Parts: sequence; C-alpha cells; structure tokens
Amino acid sequence: MKQLIFLIIFLTFSQTHAKLLDKTAAVFNDTVITLSQIERIQNNIASRRNISPLIYKKQKYTNSEILELMIERLLIREKLSEIGYIRNDEQVEAEINNIEKRLGLSRSQLLSFLKSNNMSFDEYFEIIRETIEFNIFNGRVIRPLISITDQEVKNYFYKTSKDKTLAFKYTIVDFSLEETKMKKGMLNIFPATLEKFQVNGVLPKNFEDVQTNVLGDITEDGLTNNLKALLKNTDEGKFTKPIKLGDTYHVFFVKKKDLVESEIYLRAKDQIKGKLMGEQAGEVTSLWYKRAKSKHYIKTFIK
Repeated sequence: MKQLIFLIIFLTFSQTHAKLLDKTAAVFNDTVITLSQIERIQNNIASRRNISPLIYKKQKYTNSEILELMIERLLIREKLSEIGYIRNDEQVEAEINNIEKRLGLSRSQLLSFLKSNNMSFDEYFEIIRETIEFNIFNGRVIRPLISITDQEVKNYFYKTSKDKTLAFKYTIVDFSLEETKMKKGMLNIFPATLEKFQVNGVLPKNFEDVQTNVLGDITEDGLTNNLKALLKNTDEGKFTKPIKLGDTYHVFFVKKKDLVESEIYLRAKDQIKGKLMGEQAGEVTSLWYKRAKSKHYIKTFIK
C-alpha cells in the first residue's frame, strides 16, 4: 500500500515538474497552450498544409502566427458549441473512413503515410476535426455575413478586363450650372456641394441656379469620349468630377450603372463573384476573430 501511494505521488510530481519545464505560450479561458505544442506544429507544418490547406495556408509560420491559429481554432470551437454544432469522435472517425475510401487507403497504409510525414494519428485526427469545424463555421457563421452584388462583379470585370469594347448603360442625374454663374472657387467644390445637397436637400445661395435633369437608360452611343470615360470611371451611387460641355459645367450623379452583358462577361461572372466572396470572407473572418477575442480571457506570453 505504501509503495502504491509513493508511486502515485512520484507520478504526480513528475507530471507537474514536466509541465513547469514546458513554457506557457498562452492561456485561453482555462486552456493552457504550451511552447512545445507550438513547436510540434512547426515540425510538421508541411504535412498539415497538405491535409488542411484551408487552415494552414502559408508555407512558413512564426511561433506567434501558429499560436494565433491555435487561438482561432479555439474561438471557432467555442462558437460552434454555443450554436449547438459539436463534432464528436465518432463523426471525425467517419470522415477519416470516407477519406480512406476516397484515396483507396487502408488504415495501416494511412498510418504508414502519417509516420513518413512526421505525424501521429492523434494529430491527424485533430486536424480533421478542426477542418470539419472550420467548414461548418464558414458555412453557418461567416457565409451569411457576405454579400456581393451584381454591380460589384460588373465593376470588377470592367476594371480588370482587357476587352476595351465593354459598354455601359446608365441612369444619371445631370446637375448643371452655366459658366457665367460659376464664380471663382465654385468649380472645385461643385461635387462636394452636391453630396451635401443629397443629404440635407439644401443648396448654398451661390449654387441656387443649378439645373437638374434625370436621364434614364443612357447608352454610350453618341457620348463624347471625355464624357464616356468620366462615367465609366465613376461607380454607381457616386458623383462625377465636373466636366464642361459647351458653355455649361456639369456634374453627373450615377444613379444606376449596368454593364451590357457580353458573352465574355457572362463566362467570367461566376469566377469573379467567387474571388470577391473569398476576399470579403477574409475581411469578415478577421473582424469576427477580433470581436470574438474580446469575449474571452486570452493572455499570450510570446511575441
């Protein structure tokens, strides 16, 4: 009996001593992240990237970057738990079985592959769990926050396309003022004055002679090259810079701007939308992580 008690005390002391020797890198709520955990990920980061490129996107990471990834995974797990999406071991095992079938691997072949890539099955198991959680998080939390309009797709297509034959049709509001009534300094503030007018409905006295005219379904046919370029370079919902036509200065508000949909555009549309959604997803996710961190106790000890 004394020997058993001594053994328990010895094992407890050994484990405690080992933990003390391992430097604490961070604390997330009541979870301790150690430096050895980070270093272990560093040792097989290439294999992790091959298994889960959605999570491990870069070829190289600093220790602080890996720590950030670990914290992000914990934030995701907490959020999924909050909304009732928990992936237990049986579900992870089922996904691994599906991967084995898809790749035509037996379990022994998978274990041999992992060993040759400096990875244990337990590590692989957790990477698959994290990947499942990451996909659910993207679908349930991030995707509903993303919105890409057709106009944004069209604007991107125009700005990046090498096809110079692209054409637009517009609904515009023409604000004009005769040259004789445009006093010194007024031209420079013409667009800004109209922006304020759009908000408060008030024009300063020196702009009270401004004329307005709504022009709908205007195509580029018949427009001067200068006006065509001016409208093309102005996004929907914005005012153009002033342009002189005859003896009158004009500023146009682009109420609606539609790209005439060519076959080239229609072929590229889905690809562009996917690219823009990916970029927006990155921005939304970064903002989500920042806000989520404020709801948890997080203390880091490495830089």
